[in-house]
Amino acid sequence: MKFTVLGSSGFIGSHVAALAAHNGHAVECPSRDENLFGRSLGHIIYCIGLTADFRSRPHETVQAHVSKLQDILTQTQFESLVYLSSTRVYSRCPLENPVYESTPTAAVSQDSGDLYNLSKLLGESLALGHGPHVKVARLSNVVGPDLASSNFLTSVIRESLHAGHVQLQTSLDSSKDYIHVNDVADLLLRLGPEGQSQIYNVSSGRPLSHRELLSELTRLTGSTFDVAGNASVIRFPRIDIQRIEAEFDFSPLNVIDCLPEIVQAHQSESEKAA
Repeated sequence: MKFTVLGSSGFIGSHVAALAAHNGHAVECPSRDENLFGRSLGHIIYCIGLTADFRSRPHETVQAHVSKLQDILTQTQFESLVYLSSTRVYSRCPLENPVYESTPTAAVSQDSGDLYNLSKLLGESLALGHGPHVKVARLSNVVGPDLASSNFLTSVIRESLHAGHVQLQTSLDSSKDYIHVNDVADLLLRLGPEGQSQIYNVSSGRPLSHRELLSELTRLTGSTFDVAGNASVIRFPRIDIQRIEAEFDFSPLNVIDCLPEIVQAHQSESEKAA
């Protein structure tokens, strides 16, 4: 099979491209500005997007999540396309109920923090309207040896190794759903050719509290932690993953078990830079 990975220079895209090549597929990794007009791209994995910096780059966020996608949908040929969305679209759903792919989502246009969700939902709608060969993958917090990321886990590991102490701005009772990038890459390559549905929650299905996470990081790094006095509790609804479990016999890696590998990657990078 032929796969075209858009956004292959990013953390997720680079892992998808590497796994596709390892599995013996033909892989194309065009640059973001490369002219793709009229080309046949096989199975597309659309990994283009912004994350932590979307608030300061709203126009680039819409360009990445919507405008570039529209160009791909209307100007190229493909067998399937997997659009990477986010479980953040469930952030305004009630905490007491699990969220499914069919769960209605909400956003508030005057809240700048919702720009990300609104742009992802517009991208989803645009993609899904193109036909059943287009799939949406709603990803939770993807982790692995992502040394350049500014996400919560990477930031905590980096600070614990460099400073030996981390002060949290969110409560130990806060939690997130983490999924390892190896699980994500494998699923993304299968969704387009094999998926029977159009929207998939790509998550572990198990929220991991800051308390659990930091207990293991303390053991691995020897760092100390404390919590700011005004720390808030940040939680999201539990993400249901029955669809990927049923269709792909999916059993997620335990992120706690993966932490030694992730910490070791950061330690090796620190040693190189020293």
